[in-house]
Amino acid sequence: MKERTIKLYLSLLCKLPRLNTLHKTKNKLDGMHLIRHKQQGFTFVELITVMLLIGILSAVAFSRFANPDIYNQALFVNKLQSYLRLTQQIALSSAAQNQTAVQSQLSIEPSDDDQWQISIISGEHSRRYKLSMNSALLMGEQTVNSALLFNFSANGDLIETQLGAVTKATSTSIALHIGDTSICIAPTGYSYEGACI
Repeated sequence: MKERTIKLYLSLLCKLPRLNTLHKTKNKLDGMHLIRHKQQGFTFVELITVMLLIGILSAVAFSRFANPDIYNQALFVNKLQSYLRLTQQIALSSAAQNQTAVQSQLSIEPSDDDQWQISIISGEHSRRYKLSMNSALLMGEQTVNSALLFNFSANGDLIETQLGAVTKATSTSIALHIGDTSICIAPTGYSYEGACI
């Protein structure tokens, strides 16, 4: 019986965790707790990665802003196209309001160095705008060095163009080339960016 009791105690003791094992487990948990408290900042790799991304983004942004002429040309094209459409809309609205047919006219004229005077004339009213661009403006193959006029009828059609002293009735689309961009003006008065169809 005594042997049996000893065997029982021994088997129970083997199943219980040992005291030094508990100390090791407690030390491991304390070590993990200390590691968690030590990690309060960023690692060196994270800092270098962020600095590298900021450097790449700033290099790309700087290259875009280093040459503002690209934006001036795009702005000139967008504004000119807006003024062409506005002139057509003024012709259409004046015809809807009055019984008499009133033509609208858009004038593009070089004024100073890299400056262009845009005028929209309808009846007694006129509006003037200034745009800047350092690229040449071509109508077809001809460089625009003097006033270029577009006359719109009361129904919004482009009826004639005038470059200097030469006036031409419009029956086909007209292409304006600004740098490497083109604006096409259809005989119906609609203007769009791109080559004429």
